[in-house]
Formats: sequence, structure tokens, C-alpha cells
Amino acid sequence: MSATVSQVSPSAATVTTSPAYNFHSFTLIGAVVAAATTFATISVALPAWAMFLGWVGYSTSGQTIRDGVANLISFLLGVAFGVGTALLIVALTPILGNAATPVCIFGDVVLVLSLRALPPINNPLAYFLGLISFFASAKAPSVSTLAILSIAGVIGALGAGVAGFLQSRAQRVG
Repeated sequence: MSATVSQVSPSAATVTTSPAYNFHSFTLIGAVVAAATTFATISVALPAWAMFLGWVGYSTSGQTIRDGVANLISFLLGVAFGVGTALLIVALTPILGNAATPVCIFGDVVLVLSLRALPPINNPLAYFLGLISFFASAKAPSVSTLAILSIAGVIGALGAGVAGFLQSRAQRVG
């Protein structure tokens, strides 16, 4: 971790750090925040895997907090779409039989891919991560399931935001 001071002008000096410092500080900050976020998630009896889907959803595109919030909204809408889709599958199964699931999934994909034209909540990957969160939970569609997965996702997004903020500060302070 070697730093050197170079004189830019008589009144200002800048500090440059080694690439190794930048690499390791970025990694350690991410790991510490992820561990703390995981602890917070399991401490309130929420699934850590759902928290990480929210973390990834927040981080899928863009670099600003505004981008992350838009991604989080897309993720949360994806969770809600999953709940709605499951209810629709249950309603349509007596009529369509085994075709109910692919018909509903077709509708989901059309909806999600059409929303890519609706900035700022136009991140299909975040929507799909929300859908995955619901379907991977293997829970019945309910307000409770929606709340559990959404809160876990929000905790993950907060962790991603904190990690990104601290990592950018470490790179600037370096």
C-alpha cells in the first residue's frame, strides 16, 4: 500500500495510490457491507438469497443513486408481477390446463420487455430478477410473500448503495 505525493502546483499536492490499494479496498468494502447486510437480513428472519437479488437488481445498470432507485423500483414491480402471475395461473389452470403457465409467462415477458420503453424504470433485467425472486421462493402468492421478498430486496438495494458509496469514497480518498 504505497502512496506517493507529487507536486502539481506550489499550492496543491495530490496523492496517488497503487492499483493494488484500489483493488483491495474496493473488495474489502464490498465484503464487509455484504456481510453486515446479510446479518441484518437474517436478523429480521428474511431470506438472504432474496436480499442478494435486490442487491444485484439495484446494481444492474447505471452508476448513480437515481439509477439504482429506478432499478429497485423495477425489481419490486417484478416481484409484484410474479405474485400477480401466480394468481393468474391459478385462475386460468381450470380453463387452460397445463397451457396456463406458458400463456402467463408469455404475458409477463411481453409486459417486461415493453416496459423497457418507459424510462427510468426500463430495466428488464431488474424486472426479471424480481420475478425470479417470487418464483424461486416457492411460496403461495400473498401480500405476506410480497412483503417478505420486497423488504429483503430493499435491504439488499440499501447494502448495494452503501457499498457503492463507500467504494467510490475510498477510490477518491485513496
